[in-house]
Formats: sequence, structure tokens, C-alpha cells
Amino acid sequence: MKKQVASFRDFLTTGALGPVSPDMRLIEVAQALGSPDGWNINEGDPIPVYWFFGKLEVSFDSIAPYSMNWFQIEGASQLEGEFEPLTRQLKVSLDGFSGATRPSEFLAAGLWDSAQASVYYAALSDDILLNICAAGIQIHFQVDTSFIGDRDATKYLSKSTVLQLVRDIDPRTKVDSIYSCPRKATEELPGVFNWHLVTGRDYLALVR
Repeated sequence: MKKQVASFRDFLTTGALGPVSPDMRLIEVAQALGSPDGWNINEGDPIPVYWFFGKLEVSFDSIAPYSMNWFQIEGASQLEGEFEPLTRQLKVSLDGFSGATRPSEFLAAGLWDSAQASVYYAALSDDILLNICAAGIQIHFQVDTSFIGDRDATKYLSKSTVLQLVRDIDPRTKVDSIYSCPRKATEELPGVFNWHLVTGRDYLALVR
């Protein structure tokens, strides 16, 4: 199978990663990437519908024709250098981005209309969660919360202004994972946590 190089910038802009796009079906992914390195299968599913190709993971619907739910780059904090091999057949030109790229740097890179991009943040025990959602892409960040010391992250968020919060968090992030979802899928995050929302444009204004 032919080896390919994908543009990371194009992926963030379009949701397509080389030969893989979120509107594909299982058989089309198999044709594009070959057999997966591994998979998970749920009890009752006729076939495995969660596939692993190195750092690339793909989730399919459990009902034929097994359309894609989403795919993700897992372990994205490790992205570095000029190129990153994702699978045996696919490597990515990182185009100046890395796992250390900050949320503000993604938002300022001209990938999306910053007014249409959404930044969600929430607290969970000792963790602070931050995600960018734009054009079918979700970038999930890890936040180093050592700066809050022994304080509970929920209390820190409740007592902080948005300006303080953004300036505290932005330089302390690393990319965790990056998802690409079908355009028909909602870009809003599920309501498991008490998410707060700020537009990408407002986030950039606050961090400057």
C-alpha cells in the first residue's frame, strides 16, 4: 500500500487527514489504510468497530454500513519535529505545530474564523479541562494545574475572572488528543461537566 504524507494544517482546517476523512465508512478506511494494528469489540457487536492504527484511532457506528463516528490522534502531546509517523502508511508534516502548541497559537494561526471557534473549559477535581471546537475539529488539552497548589480546581475557576483564567491556563497547556467528527455532528461538548464557553476571538483578546 502506498505511503502518504498528510498536512497537519490541512487536517485542522478541513477535518481530513490525508486519505482519511470523517465521512468514510469502515470498508473505505480499510481500503485506505489496510488492516488495523488492533481493535476493540463490544459484546453484541457483529464486528470490531473501534480500530487502532498507531496513534490514529477510529470509531465506527455498530450498524451497517458502519459509518465513522469520529477519528482521533491520540497521544498528541508527543507530536514534535518536522514529521510525525502515525501509521505504517501515513506520516504527517506538522507544519510548525506540535504537542506544545498553545490554544492561543492554534486560534491565531488562521485555521478557522476565530469568531466561529469555541473554547470550552471546566474543572474536575484537581484537573482543568480545556478544548477548542471548530469546523468539526476538537482539540483537547491537558492543563498543568501545579500553579494552583492545594486549591481545588473547581474553587479556583469559580473565584477567577475569565481574564485571569485564560492568562493562567494558556501557557500551561499541552495537546492531549485531536478529534475529527462528521460535519453533521454537533461541535458542542457533552454536558457531563459544567462547561464554560468563550469564543475563539474573545479568548485571543483576553490572552494578549
